[in-house]
Amino acid sequence: MIKVNLLKDPTARSHRTFVKPTASRTGLALISFILLVAIGMGAWYFYVKTQKKNLTEERNILRVEEAKLQELKEEIEQFKEDKREREHRIDVIQKLKENQTGPVLLLNHVLHSIPRNRLLWLTSLVQRDNRVQVIGYAQQIEAIPDFMTNLKQTGFFQSVDLETIVRETDASRFSLLCMSAQYQPEE
Repeated sequence: MIKVNLLKDPTARSHRTFVKPTASRTGLALISFILLVAIGMGAWYFYVKTQKKNLTEERNILRVEEAKLQELKEEIEQFKEDKREREHRIDVIQKLKENQTGPVLLLNHVLHSIPRNRLLWLTSLVQRDNRVQVIGYAQQIEAIPDFMTNLKQTGFFQSVDLETIVRETDASRFSLLCMSAQYQPEE
């Protein structure tokens, strides 16, 4: 029978061999590649982050400009609406001027004949057929002949005759009888 001593002899010295690690070229290449990829991804991350920041600032600037342009657009629309409204009013006024007949023309001619530099006012204006009676007051009696001359010069009246003048304390009351040259009976 053989006896095997499995216990170590404490007196025996064992030699341990140490293996120096050697760097393999594949490992270095792999580590270099991973480092390059990490650096590239970091650089790409910062590039994208900077681009995002720049584009965000540009977007904010464009939004502010868009808001300003929207306000201007609304103002322009308001101006166009005002312009259309004013043009419509002008058209209505033009049509009314073109369609003026009879009493409107009579009043226009009488009102434009009143002397501007003297106090004269009318109290009554009555039209019967081609006869027009004008009654009013004048502070200065010289205003009445001027008024009559202006009425005759309009061409709307054939004749302008003075019916009465009555002197009162503050003004003179007058009455004129005018014959209309352009009388057109109402239909």
